[in-house]
Amino acid sequence: MWLNLKLNRNNFEIQLLTHFTMCEQKLFLSSRFYLSLFFLFITLSCSKDDSLESENEELLGDPNYTEGRFSDHLSCDIIAVPTGVGLSSYYTKYINCSGIPVIGSAAVPDEALLMANETTEFMLNGLGNVKAQLIKDGNYIALYPEGSNITDLPELFEATNGNTGAYTWLGSGENDLRAMASDVASLLCYPNGPVGHVFVHEMAHMMHIGGYRLIDGSFESEIGSIYNQSIGSGKWNNTYASTNRAELLAEAVTIYYGVNWIGPEGGDGFRNEVGTRAQLQAYDPALYGFINSHFNTNTNLPGCREPVISGVNASCPATVTDIDGNVYEVINIGPMCWLKENLNTTRYRDGTPILYLPTEEEWQNTSSGAWSSAGNDPNNDVIYGKLYNGYALTNTSKICPEGWRVPTFQELQDLVNYIGGDHTSFNLKATTLWNSSPYPGTDMYGFSALPAGDRNPEGITGGLGNWAIFGSQTYSNEGYYGKSIFNDNVFIFNFNESKNKGTSCRCIKE
Repeated sequence: MWLNLKLNRNNFEIQLLTHFTMCEQKLFLSSRFYLSLFFLFITLSCSKDDSLESENEELLGDPNYTEGRFSDHLSCDIIAVPTGVGLSSYYTKYINCSGIPVIGSAAVPDEALLMANETTEFMLNGLGNVKAQLIKDGNYIALYPEGSNITDLPELFEATNGNTGAYTWLGSGENDLRAMASDVASLLCYPNGPVGHVFVHEMAHMMHIGGYRLIDGSFESEIGSIYNQSIGSGKWNNTYASTNRAELLAEAVTIYYGVNWIGPEGGDGFRNEVGTRAQLQAYDPALYGFINSHFNTNTNLPGCREPVISGVNASCPATVTDIDGNVYEVINIGPMCWLKENLNTTRYRDGTPILYLPTEEEWQNTSSGAWSSAGNDPNNDVIYGKLYNGYALTNTSKICPEGWRVPTFQELQDLVNYIGGDHTSFNLKATTLWNSSPYPGTDMYGFSALPAGDRNPEGITGGLGNWAIFGSQTYSNEGYYGKSIFNDNVFIFNFNESKNKGTSCRCIKE
């Protein structure tokens, strides 16, 4: 969202740019703000009791103690939209644990509403005054389903089909719009969803524009000063965060919680290389300090993403053995344990053989799990492991050793995030076996990706020495998903291809 304030005696205009687009949204807001009175019963004593301040802060954030548009309709279960709350009949699902309901049409999965509700509670944890202001003003969150657009929502978000999220604060009456919109695809980590965490980004806007702006007289001037200092010193160039102070804050909040899209050094127009809380602190200390003092400092953001947190480690074994007796080294990257070598088994975990299909005709016509060799040469197996089709990787018989599994597409993305983002293929590449490249492997994290190539759905092998393709267990009607690294490109690509495509597999510890 792009924010620009135009002040005069009677009103000020807020122009909003929705997430990832350049579509302006003009919202008009009266300057007359109503005071809210919160009546708390406080026990008096002769000395100050700090515990009372903490208790009162909790009460302010408790929807049972804060009057608002939805205060009489609390439910931690998904229910039909209550009558009398003024929501469009487009919406059929409603959950409201926090006093700030999450709503959706029949096409929005229950999982998305539950996740949005949990994320909302996480973001507002310990911020009772902000939460109380949002409740009092009747803020709510609308989700739109995969395959839909923000413009399909009945509210006047004034967005285009390219928008992925928005927050609108419009008017001064009791039922005027105070709403946030976000997509289901990024919230649930669908492979074809938008990059980054749209929900957290827009939640930061809600907390800023619908919360802090109204209760903290110094908030706007502080973040404005930080924005001017940051941009003036050359920070955030060539990123979306440079748009204005509101976008700087929202982007930095997603970095603070470790769920922003990580870009290349110097930026790509949207993101730069700053992706963790520690990196944010080193890159822009003033902005980091501002967020650290106004947002909760928890790190366990709920959801399907693995937040990127500097210094996090997992307890990993040194080696693991598959059912064929192959022994693999293990590498720890962040909170994840990965095989350091490509899988090389000929059997599923239960002992069932995986088909070996060396001919092109056999390979292209099968609808069963199968393996082949890199370059279609079994002599390569000891170095490169085997190539498995999508039927094998998604087979419920399980191809990985006990206690391990084929990663989901999101887990492959989590791996990429932890090694520096999609623009750092060299950090995954092994230092040997790759053909000459303008982006030679550094193997910075020890993953040692090998260029085993692939086998296409027609059964033709290729790419030995030039690319590494890693499949996942995530699939759709079109095929299954994975990640591709090429010798001549710094970027790590996504793929979604037929299950007859053969790729390398790196198992992840359960």
